[in-house]
Formats: sequence, structure tokens, C-alpha cells
Amino acid sequence: MATIDVKCRFCNQTEQVRKYGTNPRGAQRYRCFDCNRTFLLDYAYEACKPGVKEKIVDMAMNSSGVRETGRVLKVGYNTVLRTFKKLTPKQVTTIPFDIAHIELICEVDEQWSFVGKKKNQRWLWYAWEPRYKRVIAHVFGKRDSETFHKLQRLLLPFTIPIYCTDDFKVYSSYLPRENHIIGKRYTQRIERTNLTLRSRLKRLVRKTIGFSKSEEMHDKVIGTFIEREFYH
Repeated sequence: MATIDVKCRFCNQTEQVRKYGTNPRGAQRYRCFDCNRTFLLDYAYEACKPGVKEKIVDMAMNSSGVRETGRVLKVGYNTVLRTFKKLTPKQVTTIPFDIAHIELICEVDEQWSFVGKKKNQRWLWYAWEPRYKRVIAHVFGKRDSETFHKLQRLLLPFTIPIYCTDDFKVYSSYLPRENHIIGKRYTQRIERTNLTLRSRLKRLVRKTIGFSKSEEMHDKVIGTFIEREFYH
């Protein structure tokens, strides 16, 4: 009798996969005793199919909204939200500049956005290394010294002899004068990156109906984009 090896959809193993009863609709279930996960070969609901959760995130990274994503992928609104809530973006680059003791030049700027309504401002602060074209670290918050201190703490492991900023008073108050260069001509590249972010993510566009409804979703979607594009 011919046999068919069933591959685990989670770890791709075949040797430890066994039949594991049926679901309420009568479809055959399988269990992988290597990774201890249960799965079906075919799912009635689109969101359960392999690769759909990754597509949800990919669409968000290309400026698609929650409802738009649900319509295209034929999944529920809450499924899209739950997928976003599981995102855990890093706030600091994974490139080992600190371990290699590489001296960095950081352009620092804050980018305006809002959550729910324009009065509820949510600022993206980040440090940009123009030579490597990478974000070193980012934070979200108000346009004040407290948020800037959060960014400074993330930058502590790195060797940064030069900071380039505009004339916003927070920078001149807390950055050492001997390491600080002020002027729009020295922040042209981070301003260009701001434009790139606005072009790719409508949550950052000044006049948009595709804004975030919660700070959690706002921070996770934008943070995941930065992690994917600029932290590797």
C-alpha cells in the first residue's frame, strides 16, 4: 500500500507526524511530536492557511489599512488586529556597531504623526547614520525632553562623536556642545528619510484618513517597518 508522508507546517519534519483525530467539521488533524504542534492539511478559514499572517504584515508594510487587508486576504478585521498585536519590533539596530567600536555620525530628528485625532500627537524620534544609511534607534512619544532622553538611553552603547540636529531647543539643552552640530544643512539626509517613511506608510502622512486608532498599533506597525528596512 502506498504511503504519503505528511510534512509538519511548522518545523517541516515528516518522521514524527501522526494522525491526531478530527476537528468538529470532521477534517483529519495531525500532530507533530517533534515540535508538539497540531495542524490540518487544508483549512476552511483563510487566516489559518500557511503564509497568510506573513501577508498581513507585508501589506501593512506597504501602507495597506486594516480593513483593506481584510478584504484582499479574505480574513476578519479582528484577525488583522491580532496579528499586529503580536508584533514585537526592536527599537535598536541589530548591526553590531557597538561591538566593532565603530564611530558613528548621527543625525537626529523628530517626525510628527497622530493617533485617533490630530490633537493627539505621536512623535517618532530616531537617529540616522548617513554613511551606512541605517537607523540606529527609535522611540515614540511626545515632542519633549523626556522622549529624547529615552532615545539617548538607547544610543548609550554606541560611540557617537558627532550629533547633527536642527535648532530645536531640546537638542542644544542635552547634547554636549563639543559633539553637537546645528543646522538644516546637516540634517538633509534624515529629512529625506522622513519623506521615504511618509511615502511608504500612510500612518505618517500629514493629511490622511489612514491614521492609527491606537498607540499600540501605531508603534508596532511603524516600528516593524523600521526594523525590516533599516535595522539589518
